[in-house]
Amino acid sequence: MNLLSSSGTLAPKPFAVGALAVYLASFLSQLLLAEPVTMHAGLWPFTLLQVALIWGWYALHARRLRDAGRTSGMALGIALIYALMIVLLILVMAMLGAGEASDENLKAGQGLIRLFIVLYFLSMMFAQFSSFSVVGIWVLGFLMLMLTPVVVSLIFSLWAATRPSILVKP
Repeated sequence: MNLLSSSGTLAPKPFAVGALAVYLASFLSQLLLAEPVTMHAGLWPFTLLQVALIWGWYALHARRLRDAGRTSGMALGIALIYALMIVLLILVMAMLGAGEASDENLKAGQGLIRLFIVLYFLSMMFAQFSSFSVVGIWVLGFLMLMLTPVVVSLIFSLWAATRPSILVKP
Protein backbone atom coordinates (compact mmCIF):
# COMPACT_ATOMS: atom_id res chain seq x y z
CA MET A 1 0.00 0.00 0.00
CA ASN A 2 1.23 3.49 -0.83
CA LEU A 3 2.49 5.36 2.23
CA LEU A 4 1.17 8.70 0.97
CA SER A 5 -2.31 7.40 0.17
CA SER A 6 -5.15 8.46 2.42
CA SER A 7 -7.16 5.36 1.53
CA GLY A 8 -6.98 2.14 3.49
CA THR A 9 -6.36 1.57 7.17
CA LEU A 10 -3.43 1.80 9.53
CA ALA A 11 -2.93 0.03 12.86
CA PRO A 12 -1.89 2.00 15.96
CA LYS A 13 1.79 0.97 16.05
CA PRO A 14 2.65 1.79 12.41
CA PHE A 15 0.66 5.00 12.82
CA ALA A 16 2.73 6.01 15.85
CA VAL A 17 5.98 5.41 13.94
CA GLY A 18 4.71 7.35 10.92
CA ALA A 19 3.39 10.23 13.01
CA LEU A 20 6.65 10.46 14.92
CA ALA A 21 8.55 10.60 11.62
CA VAL A 22 6.28 13.37 10.32
CA TYR A 23 6.66 15.42 13.50
CA LEU A 24 10.44 14.95 13.48
CA ALA A 25 10.67 15.96 9.81
CA SER A 26 8.47 18.97 10.53
CA PHE A 27 10.74 20.04 13.38
CA LEU A 28 13.87 19.57 11.26
CA SER A 29 12.28 21.45 8.35
CA GLN A 30 12.81 24.64 10.34
CA LEU A 31 16.44 24.39 9.22
CA LEU A 32 15.22 25.37 5.75
CA LEU A 33 14.40 28.79 7.19
CA ALA A 34 18.08 29.43 7.93
CA GLU A 35 19.55 32.44 6.21
CA PRO A 36 21.96 30.53 3.92
CA VAL A 37 19.05 28.52 2.50
CA THR A 38 16.64 31.43 2.18
CA MET A 39 19.32 33.63 0.58
CA HIS A 40 19.85 31.14 -2.23
CA ALA A 41 16.49 29.42 -2.66
CA GLY A 42 14.04 31.66 -0.83
CA LEU A 43 11.18 30.12 1.13
CA TRP A 44 10.31 27.57 -1.57
CA PRO A 45 12.11 24.54 -0.11
CA PHE A 46 10.42 25.08 3.26
CA THR A 47 7.03 25.68 1.65
CA LEU A 48 7.17 22.60 -0.58
CA LEU A 49 8.33 20.38 2.29
CA GLN A 50 5.51 21.69 4.49
CA VAL A 51 2.94 20.85 1.80
CA ALA A 52 4.30 17.30 1.65
CA LEU A 53 4.39 16.98 5.44
CA ILE A 54 0.83 18.25 5.87
CA TRP A 55 -0.39 15.75 3.27
CA GLY A 56 1.57 12.97 4.97
CA TRP A 57 0.12 13.94 8.35
CA TYR A 58 -3.40 13.92 6.93
CA ALA A 59 -2.91 10.59 5.11
CA LEU A 60 -1.63 8.91 8.26
CA HIS A 61 -4.48 10.23 10.37
CA ALA A 62 -7.18 9.46 7.80
CA ARG A 63 -6.01 5.84 7.54
CA ARG A 64 -5.72 5.50 11.33
CA LEU A 65 -9.19 6.93 11.91
CA ARG A 66 -10.65 4.64 9.26
CA ASP A 67 -9.06 1.69 11.07
CA ALA A 68 -10.76 2.87 14.26
CA GLY A 69 -14.15 3.10 12.53
CA ARG A 70 -14.25 6.90 12.42
CA THR A 71 -14.41 9.46 9.63
CA SER A 72 -11.44 11.56 8.63
CA GLY A 73 -13.22 14.92 8.69
CA MET A 74 -11.59 16.09 11.90
CA ALA A 75 -8.12 15.23 10.55
CA LEU A 76 -8.83 17.26 7.42
CA GLY A 77 -9.95 20.24 9.51
CA ILE A 78 -6.84 20.13 11.70
CA ALA A 79 -4.61 19.77 8.63
CA LEU A 80 -6.23 22.84 7.07
CA ILE A 81 -5.78 24.89 10.25
CA TYR A 82 -2.13 23.79 10.40
CA ALA A 83 -1.74 24.79 6.73
CA LEU A 84 -3.09 28.25 7.56
CA MET A 85 -0.52 28.53 10.35
CA ILE A 86 2.24 27.64 7.88
CA VAL A 87 0.94 30.27 5.43
CA LEU A 88 1.07 32.84 8.24
CA LEU A 89 4.60 31.75 9.16
CA ILE A 90 5.73 32.03 5.53
CA LEU A 91 4.19 35.50 5.24
CA VAL A 92 5.96 36.62 8.42
CA MET A 93 9.26 35.19 7.17
CA ALA A 94 8.77 36.89 3.80
CA MET A 95 8.15 40.22 5.55
CA LEU A 96 11.25 39.79 7.71
CA GLY A 97 13.31 39.14 4.59
CA ALA A 98 11.76 41.99 2.59
CA GLY A 99 14.22 44.57 3.91
CA GLU A 100 17.36 42.52 3.21
CA ALA A 101 20.52 44.58 3.03
CA SER A 102 22.33 44.73 -0.28
CA ASP A 103 25.82 44.78 1.22
CA GLU A 104 27.20 41.25 1.73
CA ASN A 105 28.86 42.17 5.05
CA LEU A 106 25.55 43.36 6.44
CA LYS A 107 23.74 40.24 5.20
CA ALA A 108 26.16 37.97 7.04
CA GLY A 109 25.37 39.46 10.45
CA GLN A 110 21.69 40.16 9.86
CA GLY A 111 20.44 36.77 11.08
CA LEU A 112 22.38 37.02 14.34
CA ILE A 113 21.18 40.57 14.93
CA ARG A 114 17.55 39.51 14.33
CA LEU A 115 17.95 36.65 16.79
CA PHE A 116 19.32 38.98 19.48
CA ILE A 117 16.54 41.51 18.84
CA VAL A 118 13.85 38.85 19.21
CA LEU A 119 15.47 37.37 22.33
CA TYR A 120 15.93 40.82 23.86
CA PHE A 121 12.34 41.77 23.10
CA LEU A 122 10.99 38.53 24.59
CA SER A 123 13.18 38.78 27.69
CA MET A 124 12.04 42.35 28.32
CA MET A 125 8.43 41.41 27.76
CA PHE A 126 8.45 38.37 30.05
CA ALA A 127 10.80 39.74 32.74
CA GLN A 128 7.94 41.02 34.84
CA PHE A 129 4.60 39.35 34.27
CA SER A 130 2.84 41.83 36.57
CA SER A 131 3.70 44.78 34.35
CA PHE A 132 2.69 43.41 30.96
CA SER A 133 2.13 46.19 28.48
CA VAL A 134 -0.51 46.16 25.79
CA VAL A 135 2.13 45.24 23.23
CA GLY A 136 3.30 42.37 25.43
CA ILE A 137 -0.22 41.01 25.66
CA TRP A 138 -0.65 41.26 21.89
CA VAL A 139 2.65 39.48 21.23
CA LEU A 140 1.87 36.78 23.78
CA GLY A 141 -1.55 36.31 22.19
CA PHE A 142 0.03 36.12 18.74
CA LEU A 143 2.54 33.49 19.94
CA MET A 144 -0.24 31.45 21.53
CA LEU A 145 -2.27 31.72 18.32
CA MET A 146 0.70 30.55 16.26
CA LEU A 147 1.36 27.56 18.54
CA THR A 148 -2.26 26.44 18.94
CA PRO A 149 -2.37 24.33 15.73
CA VAL A 150 0.81 22.52 16.77
CA VAL A 151 -0.60 21.68 20.20
CA VAL A 152 -3.97 20.66 18.74
CA SER A 153 -2.34 18.39 16.15
CA LEU A 154 -0.14 16.73 18.79
CA ILE A 155 -3.11 16.07 21.06
CA PHE A 156 -5.15 14.78 18.13
CA SER A 157 -2.33 12.44 17.11
CA LEU A 158 -2.16 11.02 20.63
CA TRP A 159 -5.92 10.59 20.65
CA ALA A 160 -5.92 8.87 17.23
CA ALA A 161 -3.10 6.55 18.28
CA THR A 162 -5.06 5.36 21.29
CA ARG A 163 -8.26 4.46 19.40
CA PRO A 164 -8.71 0.70 19.21
CA SER A 165 -8.86 -0.98 15.80
CA ILE A 166 -12.32 -2.23 14.97
CA LEU A 167 -11.46 -3.86 11.67
CA VAL A 168 -10.39 -7.49 11.85
CA LYS A 169 -7.39 -8.20 9.64
CA PRO A 170 -6.97 -11.68 8.13
